[in-house]
Amino acid sequence: MKLISFVFVLVLFSSIAAAAVAPGPQEIFNWVAYPEVGNPELINPAGYNFINSLRLRIGMAASDSAFEGVDRLSIAFPGAGISGWWNDDYDMRRFTLSSGTYLFDQIASVGVGYTWFDPTVKGHQWSGKHFFTLGLTIRPVEWFSFGLVRRGGVDLPGDDVESVYRAGIAVRPFGNRLTLVTNFETEKDFDNNQFSGGFEFLPMDGLTIRAEAGSNYLSLGLEAGFGSTSFACGATTDEDYSYSGSRADFTFSSDPGPNLLTPSGRFVRFEIEDMDELQQRPFLSGVQPCYTETALLLDRIASDKSVSGVIVDIRGPVGSLAQAEEIRTLLSRIVRSGKKVYVYLENGSNAEYYVASCASRIWIHPCGEIRFIGLSSEAFFLRDFLDRIGIYPDLVHIGEYKNASDMMTRSDMSDAHIRAMTTLLSSLQAELVAGVANGRGLEPAQLRRIMDTGPYTAQRAVDYGMVDGLCYLDEVERLAREDFGSNFTTVPIEEYASSIPEYNDWGQDKHIAVVVATGYIWRGHSGSSFPFGRVMGSESICDALRTAASQSSVSAIVLRIDSPGGDALASDDMHHAVERIRENIPVIVSMGGVAASGGYYMACGADRIFADRMTITGSIGIISGKFSFGELLDNLGINVEEVSTSSMASMSSNFRPYTDIERSRTFDLMEDGYNLFVEKVASGRGMTFEEVDSIAQGRVWSGIDGVEIGIVDEIGGVVDAVHYAAGMSGMDSDEDIRVRIYPTPSFPGSIEMPGFGVTSGIQNLFNLEQILYLMQPIFID
Repeated sequence: MKLISFVFVLVLFSSIAAAAVAPGPQEIFNWVAYPEVGNPELINPAGYNFINSLRLRIGMAASDSAFEGVDRLSIAFPGAGISGWWNDDYDMRRFTLSSGTYLFDQIASVGVGYTWFDPTVKGHQWSGKHFFTLGLTIRPVEWFSFGLVRRGGVDLPGDDVESVYRAGIAVRPFGNRLTLVTNFETEKDFDNNQFSGGFEFLPMDGLTIRAEAGSNYLSLGLEAGFGSTSFACGATTDEDYSYSGSRADFTFSSDPGPNLLTPSGRFVRFEIEDMDELQQRPFLSGVQPCYTETALLLDRIASDKSVSGVIVDIRGPVGSLAQAEEIRTLLSRIVRSGKKVYVYLENGSNAEYYVASCASRIWIHPCGEIRFIGLSSEAFFLRDFLDRIGIYPDLVHIGEYKNASDMMTRSDMSDAHIRAMTTLLSSLQAELVAGVANGRGLEPAQLRRIMDTGPYTAQRAVDYGMVDGLCYLDEVERLAREDFGSNFTTVPIEEYASSIPEYNDWGQDKHIAVVVATGYIWRGHSGSSFPFGRVMGSESICDALRTAASQSSVSAIVLRIDSPGGDALASDDMHHAVERIRENIPVIVSMGGVAASGGYYMACGADRIFADRMTITGSIGIISGKFSFGELLDNLGINVEEVSTSSMASMSSNFRPYTDIERSRTFDLMEDGYNLFVEKVASGRGMTFEEVDSIAQGRVWSGIDGVEIGIVDEIGGVVDAVHYAAGMSGMDSDEDIRVRIYPTPSFPGSIEMPGFGVTSGIQNLFNLEQILYLMQPIFID
């Protein structure tokens, strides 16, 4: 089909002509299958749907004698536009209002334009006239476009413009660098048939050459792009192939295009702040990028020839250890690409100094300090306190290492708790040590001695080779220029993001959907809830997954999970949604700082699981039970009486402990839930029940250990997951990959407050776990 269309264009290219049109501005390249090359309102109003930004165009004309001046102004945006033209010789003015809409998203578009001439002009044959323009554009694939336009001929009072039909096709046999076009124009009775053909060629980014020929004319044109501004000009001949006239346009766009004068020697300034996994929309402000978008920008910088380096400003926390690991990996790739990375620190704890250690140079504030001293975990135990006030924690867990309830039921750490935390901390610290040792050229043993004798003041850190010098924030760029050896300009990462050009690709906007699932898991909708903070609602996540999967332009889904777990039923619903969706398109999981318990449950059904070395995952186990306040109420002189219709009706009462039978029934329910959890993991991971059970038991693992035991496929962050998803779905993972984040943020103030029932029925198997996670061991940096 592609070859046939290519030959068809070449055949039609051989016979060509021009068309009679109403007075007003004429596009030199009137390509109805490619209307966004010029002004869609003049070519084909269906083209407005293929415009992705706000555009202001200022047009001007010239003849063989002189420059005739500015005579046209148009404003276009996705779906609509308006233009005006004036001619001082006749005092004539012409206006066009157009709109377009998709029949099929990014495939077929229709449009309508209404043009009227100034009725106040006297003595001009077009005074008060008006006509409609109807257009159609179809782009079923990225290399073929068909356009059809009818202009005039609508039976309305004052409209006696004869109808003109124009059809065309355009093909891109070798990508968007070359476009071949042809047009056929005829009138109402198929008289005066005319053919034309041409091409557009992009020899380099920002430079476009266009040409069109007919039986009695020839047109040539150039366009130079400079990011958000472009200048296009073209000239045409008359029947004798003598110069007839020319037109030019200045275009200003809200989104940048290719830049002929590609900047070089730029440094991007990256201030590491609280990198939220979700996009945020503050009140009366635009959408703030999420962690995934920032990570993808850093990945792009490594291959961007216009960027010579990055200045990293670390004046606060760098996020979770897993986020710190991926940011460090991406900065290391920038260094390996031959660029410079300079880091400014005010104070550096474990994660901050770990990120900084990959840099070409590290400078620290003279009053700062380095606290690279290792990890510790602290847990507090409330059993003695609860006994004193008369509250009995009647909690049950399945899994030797499912120890979140220990803080309520014990007065000290169990041996299993100590073993699990020791293994986890050792794994995390091994990565911290290896990363810093590699980045700073230190032996691991030497670095461990440095850790044991820390923290360090700024000057001591210089003396020990941990940083390269002292400076204030306003001195960083001067020191960077001295080290770099030449001058450079600096742009914030937000400005760099806004300067990335949009290319005029056809067909559906194929992209990877990143669905962000973060927070404690609960049924219902996502939001915030006391005391849990951010809540991941299963309905919201399932809706986001289904919405992304339903888009024909989505090639694959990356499910970004950052959650310690929560509600069992909600986790199973999301797991079910993942399994159903992956029947049609790939679903790749990227684990953030933690993807444990219910967070791992929803992940285990995906096609592939990525985790950072310092991700915390696993915790395949269950906690349930209740608190009994009966003794506390007795001490306060409050009496509670009970009336029940059956022996098990009040087993969830918070005013007495379980009976032996009730506790046994609770354990049976939990055991069924645990077995279901293990079976889901075994099915998703291609393991046996016994293999999963042996590494489950509620134990948490680091990402690197997760690879060894088979619950994680590959070490990597969300960027690696996106590249893998692109390759799995047939996209070119070496080119810029389009990514969209789901769900999009709502306006602030709209939050959900999930309820927490404690007296009706058996508490959900994971609900209690949410409360206990609020008091989980804390990593001390």
